[in-house]
Amino acid sequence: MKFELKTRQICLFFIAFLPISKLFTMPSIVAGISSEDAFISILVNAFFDLITLSILIFACKKAKMGFFDILKSVLGNIGAKCVVFLYFIFFMLKAVLPINETKEYVEFTLYTLLPTTFYFLPFFIVAVYFCTKRLRLIGRLSDVAWLITLIGLFLLFTLSISNADFTAILPIGAQGVPKILRGSFSSLPWFGDSVYLMFFIGEFAYQKKDGIKIFLSYLLGIALVVIFIIIFYCIFTSIAHRQRFALTEISKYTTVINNTGRFDYIGILLILLSNIFTLSIPLFFATRMLNFIFNFKLKCISPIIVVGLQFILSTQFSNMFASIENFIINYASFYFFALANVLPVLTIIFSGKEKKYELQKS
Repeated sequence: MKFELKTRQICLFFIAFLPISKLFTMPSIVAGISSEDAFISILVNAFFDLITLSILIFACKKAKMGFFDILKSVLGNIGAKCVVFLYFIFFMLKAVLPINETKEYVEFTLYTLLPTTFYFLPFFIVAVYFCTKRLRLIGRLSDVAWLITLIGLFLLFTLSISNADFTAILPIGAQGVPKILRGSFSSLPWFGDSVYLMFFIGEFAYQKKDGIKIFLSYLLGIALVVIFIIIFYCIFTSIAHRQRFALTEISKYTTVINNTGRFDYIGILLILLSNIFTLSIPLFFATRMLNFIFNFKLKCISPIIVVGLQFILSTQFSNMFASIENFIINYASFYFFALANVLPVLTIIFSGKEKKYELQKS
């Protein structure tokens, strides 16, 4: 059997793409709620994601077919399409905030003199092309992008760490449990990345100790996000919530930059390069969901629908983005938690029933 992915590529996938989307506006939003305990709010989400990931790793070990086939064998064709439609909505919503915050970042931070929507237009063209490809493209990109991401983050950490006052996060837990959980809840739209492993089931040859490798790779991606947020808050402390785009702000006041120019833009551009694919990944999976539901004959129809909806939302409703962001953060977070952390638990049950189904069929 020829598999689309390798275990190595799945590990690198979580390192290359998991941290990127969480580096733009999420740090300032969480810091505005839980202040110095923002990193604890992130750790709460990471805890649930790691539990979900552990369950999915166990499911990968048991399953002998792809997730879509498992759904059909257990729920039937109609039941499987209903579940897949829920995940289509999930991935479409998951793409909204990262795409629009990156669009704002590019327009108002990198092009401050004459911001225009056309600067971000090439992304949607790349996304359509990306979504027409097979799953193996994600694996090949992971083989390359992980190094780009790590170099970019290393440069930003190196340039900014000298400005951080790490006593600013003390005493740990001072904001109390309610604020920490509120910060955790508000950041849920940026988490739930372990759900991707559910759609990798049956797409790679699971071998002994693969679960440990995947778990540690995911843990490294989370660690990079936590380090970033700690440094970010320790630099800006009480005004961290006003720094909307943490990616640029975290290193702009470094002494080296004041003497030599915006050297940090090298790291930022590397991260933006990886971010092109990070933004496209939810759209890629939304495309797969739509293809499963409607079984389009032409492979370009589903990508055009998915990316076209995001394009319309980004261009025609840009003036309403604050309201859209508020809705997703305060209300859709329940949906994100249910689809990313609750439903994946059922894969254990589905995997068990899949084996019974194979025995009955034989």
